[in-house]
Amino acid sequence: MYKLPLALYCTIVYNYIYLSTEARFMENYQNFCEIFYASHYLPIALYEEDRFVCASGFYEDGDPYSFVFSKLTGRKSPSVYVSSDTGYYGLVRCGDGLHAFVLGPAYSTPVTEEFIRSYIRKNMLPISHCEKIASFLRSIPQYTYNQFLNLLVFLHYTFTGQKLDMVQAFGITDTQFQEVIGQRHIQQSFQEWEEHRQHGTYHFEQQMLALIRDGNVEQLEQFLLAAANSTRTQEGKLAETPLRQAKNIFIGLTTMVGKYAAIPGGLDIEQTYRLIDTYIQECEKLQSEDAIKNLQYNMPMDFARRVAQQKLPARISREVYACMQFIGSHINEPVQVEDIVAFSGMSRAYLFKRFHQELGIGISAYILQCRLREAKFLLRYTNKSLGEISSYLCFSSQSHFQTQFKKNVGQTPAQYRKRRQDRKE
Repeated sequence: MYKLPLALYCTIVYNYIYLSTEARFMENYQNFCEIFYASHYLPIALYEEDRFVCASGFYEDGDPYSFVFSKLTGRKSPSVYVSSDTGYYGLVRCGDGLHAFVLGPAYSTPVTEEFIRSYIRKNMLPISHCEKIASFLRSIPQYTYNQFLNLLVFLHYTFTGQKLDMVQAFGITDTQFQEVIGQRHIQQSFQEWEEHRQHGTYHFEQQMLALIRDGNVEQLEQFLLAAANSTRTQEGKLAETPLRQAKNIFIGLTTMVGKYAAIPGGLDIEQTYRLIDTYIQECEKLQSEDAIKNLQYNMPMDFARRVAQQKLPARISREVYACMQFIGSHINEPVQVEDIVAFSGMSRAYLFKRFHQELGIGISAYILQCRLREAKFLLRYTNKSLGEISSYLCFSSQSHFQTQFKKNVGQTPAQYRKRRQDRKE
């Protein structure tokens, strides 16, 4: 009877055991996607060595995170990305180093038409899918930024066994910083409290509110961290217990940030009030001072990011900016000058004059500029063909797209894509 060589036999047995183990792991991961979505209603996808494997909770098959995956990889796990429409996306790598889960989008306020259009644009979806996408996004439960980060920390522990706190996972705060932004719990003697009877938070608060009002996220974070080393503030006694004290301080700060920074900074009034309500409700559920400290850092940063997204550019009127926003949110639709005029409610001549005065170009030129800017992004970060890009951005033909691109950018779309890939920008 023929016998296999020992070396070949060992190889076959090893491969059988190894591949069977891998298959079981893969099956478990895929099952986890299904169970996670069934219990959380938060979309999730599995990747193996950054290659899409499967997903649960989405409206159709295929990789649902093509536009956001590159923004999450290359960072330590867990990682988080906040999109331009303030959707939260997260990545958690498994202990084997090969597999990773991506989840999102999650929003902390109800999904609006603008959120839906932004999602459609980012994923290069046909506008005819709008109703289906709206149903999908509105079925996702609301998460505050803080809740989403805690979920990522939990998943990281589930797959690696490594317990991280918010500081270790995201480097978002430290104990000195927490003290500065309002966590003055009664740690001093009655005599010390008497000596610091005057509240010392006013000037700190005004500077923080100004940065949020300006939507200056980076400087806000730098300011708060710098203040931790140089500022001593004193909160008054607001409750009989440290936990209630922390919650009362948070509620007051959140209301102040919303009313006196976010709304004056341009954030929608109704959206601001909903966000205030959401954060206060989450705060009331927390049962530790440390959890409130983390929430109290994330809250002003969240407001500042939202203000930054809606901030008026310098020397641009609200009327023209509204038209710019309208064009941007309809960039994958065959929007024409007449549509912009109708949206603005102004006369054609007056709107043309305002555009030229404030932007230096006409409406048609601005529409083309927006489409070419979007085309650069798609050429740089996706593998979409020139035909797909030209069709998505509503050019009359691929040749028209190529002609306009070369005329305005100075190189063909193919040349632009190749040079960006060669430079690995």
